[in-house]
Amino acid sequence: MRFKHWFNTIFGTSLIAASTLTAQAQSPMGMAPGMAYDGYGGAPMMSGSGPPPGYSPWPETSPYQNSFSQQTFNNGLWSESENNRSRKYLLNIEYLTGRTRSSDSLVGNSQAQNYPQTIQSEIGTQQGQGGGGGGGGGQQGGILTPFLDSEANGTVGHQLFGAFNFDKHHRKTINQGVRAIWGYDSADDSGLRLGFLTNQGTFDYNARDALKVENRDTQRAFALFAIEQIHIINELNATGNAAAAAQVTSELNQLTSIQPTTVGRFNDINDVLANNIDNLGGLPLNDGSIVTFSDGTTFGGVTVPYDLEFQMKLRSELYGGNAEIVMSPVLSWGSLRVRPTVGLRYFYLKESFGFFGQDSGLAYTSSQQQGGGGGGGGGNQTLSPDIKIHATPDHVDNDGDGIVDNAGGEGSGQQQGGGGGGGQNQQNTLNFFSFHDHFRYPITSYLNNDAEQHLGGGEVGLTYDFGGKSLLLTGTTKVGLLANYTKLSMNGDNIAMHTRESNMLLASTEDATPNSFTDETTTAHVSPMFEQTITAEAPLFQYVPVLRRFSVFEKARFRAGYSILLLGEVTDTAGSVLWQGNPAAGLFPKINEKRNNYVTNNYSFGVSWGF
Repeated sequence: MRFKHWFNTIFGTSLIAASTLTAQAQSPMGMAPGMAYDGYGGAPMMSGSGPPPGYSPWPETSPYQNSFSQQTFNNGLWSESENNRSRKYLLNIEYLTGRTRSSDSLVGNSQAQNYPQTIQSEIGTQQGQGGGGGGGGGQQGGILTPFLDSEANGTVGHQLFGAFNFDKHHRKTINQGVRAIWGYDSADDSGLRLGFLTNQGTFDYNARDALKVENRDTQRAFALFAIEQIHIINELNATGNAAAAAQVTSELNQLTSIQPTTVGRFNDINDVLANNIDNLGGLPLNDGSIVTFSDGTTFGGVTVPYDLEFQMKLRSELYGGNAEIVMSPVLSWGSLRVRPTVGLRYFYLKESFGFFGQDSGLAYTSSQQQGGGGGGGGGNQTLSPDIKIHATPDHVDNDGDGIVDNAGGEGSGQQQGGGGGGGQNQQNTLNFFSFHDHFRYPITSYLNNDAEQHLGGGEVGLTYDFGGKSLLLTGTTKVGLLANYTKLSMNGDNIAMHTRESNMLLASTEDATPNSFTDETTTAHVSPMFEQTITAEAPLFQYVPVLRRFSVFEKARFRAGYSILLLGEVTDTAGSVLWQGNPAAGLFPKINEKRNNYVTNNYSFGVSWGF
């Protein structure tokens, strides 16, 4: 049923025009204080009697006037509605829980080679010769086969330090928040609303948690200590101090041999490292070697391996407020009421992306190699420091050594060889080598990218409700256009192919972190907004034994609903990174803004008061 209001417009215009004319009427009879009008004149009143001052006769307010009166034309009939109701105030407070989009970006440079491709040219030709602190020998060809893609038969290799892609895993940020609305409705059902919203969420990814392998990383602290000692042994060997290197190697072996051998723990250095160095993830980078050919194809780049830590973190904080005017109903049909709204909206959106990786700095290869155990290298170390070979990640202990998906690969037969000594030459001896400065490794890389966005502008919409006191269904649909001012800030350190020390700058007394970097930029643009809410409320607290005793819940109503908020063209902090790194060549990551839609879906539970 539709009410036509054109009569009000015509009648009101006529009254305004008539107000310019002079009208004559008899003035009301003057009355002295303490007198009342009795139809003929003033009459004295008893002391303390009579209507209150607010209900005095004309020109004051009459007790019989209606605060609201309206005439409408409906299907050929005139109808009038009137009431004496004044403003009706409301207060809604709701708890929000739901999910927010995280990102749809690859963490890394999409044009860079993956890790198997990065080392493929080296793995087929590298050989090592045993001696000193544990070199190795033997042909390395074929051990990358499980990790390489095969276009011939359509199979895809297993991940070996694979890159992380948010979009591939459809990862969402779990968020929580609060929404509060205060306002009032006047007698003609128009009103005012003031709202506040906060919504905060965090997404954490740790590649070690995703291994899902029992008895893995059971000697974590000791493995980190052993890695540091292997780097020291390498440094001593590199400086010609073989005696000191042998002494440290012997002490490390002795410490390893007395490690408790409970389930998942080992007292051989190779086993300790094989079980505590993991195939976690890789970071594709442009190290300055990416080349684009005339047909559009690219070649080059590297993927940086991380075998100790590989973590991602997203943090989202949304704060908002709005003020809106609710107009009189454009549709009033039984219990259904539809009202337009117009208002102003502001959001402060802060999002941050963080990458953290740590690598042992060790090179290790398959058990097909012969030579000494894993202590710090020695002899003719022609094995590339880039090479880190793991067993096929099938979650199976293929060689029965008690270690699943070994670092260094898996073979058949008994493993032998000590950690750093010249162990026996066996087919299946694992090998861990150090090539680097022990003051720098294990090496830690990180990158943080933060975006602060201020969004403000106008909004229009509809609010509709259906029902009554026992059950009320309400909904709002709003669209807006918001100005977006964004500030991005980035910082980090050691984003490079760290297995190649020639790519890294050396620390000095003047600059202890020469591989660190910062970047900052600001942008301004327009972001569209869409918001949809659906809520049901009912007086349920009167049925709750304890709560109904509290006066604050005496007239309260329980609210539950669902809402979706979309902000278009907002910064994707994980995707707004130009992933390049080769500090020695002057290449550092930079901000390269990427935008997508911020979408948050929430269920709400709360309380509503009317007064």
